[in-house]
Amino acid sequence: MCPHCPIIFILFKDDCQHATVMGLSALVRKVMPVEPQELLRRYFINTLFDSTFVVLGVLAASAFITDADPDIALGALFAACLAIGISSAVSVYEAEHVEIEIKMQEIEKATLSSVEGTEVERKARISAYAVAITNFFAPVFVAIVMGTPLLLYEAELISDFGIAATLSSILGIGIIFGAGYYLGTLGRGRPWLRAVRMSVIAVLAFGALVLFERLL
Repeated sequence: MCPHCPIIFILFKDDCQHATVMGLSALVRKVMPVEPQELLRRYFINTLFDSTFVVLGVLAASAFITDADPDIALGALFAACLAIGISSAVSVYEAEHVEIEIKMQEIEKATLSSVEGTEVERKARISAYAVAITNFFAPVFVAIVMGTPLLLYEAELISDFGIAATLSSILGIGIIFGAGYYLGTLGRGRPWLRAVRMSVIAVLAFGALVLFERLL
């Protein structure tokens, strides 16, 4: 090893490269797989909010109207969540893939060596897949939770569709509340306050959507 230059040990196949520690170590960390908590906080929760509000809008437009059709409401709910899951997973994966390629090029310039086929590249690919899968399963979770009352109605375990739709909406607000509380535990603020604030916003938004549909 050269005693006159700083060394960073990069996870290449069988060797380590001489490189400047400042800057390069940060680049390597950027392409490492994200932590589970970061996946939950930055990706799952964000897509969870989007999916829940979309489903609340679907319910407002299809379930809380005159002559509501349960089959249409249920189909629209699952179709919306599936579309969000596929769209967010693909878009996030492509965006992460581009960012990884940029970071790889920067590492290769700094080390004057290819990182193709190395542990760094492998972990970076895993990171992109993990983010995409996390984004996909957020709306799937919303569909399962909020769709359950409607499925129970279809199975004749709930006698009234209005009750089923109301329960579904309450579960949606509950998802917002739980996600808000979780985010509150990560910061310095009071979790209950954040959870209540976000739930109130969801209730007001849902009420406005229902009113809007009634006025049309």
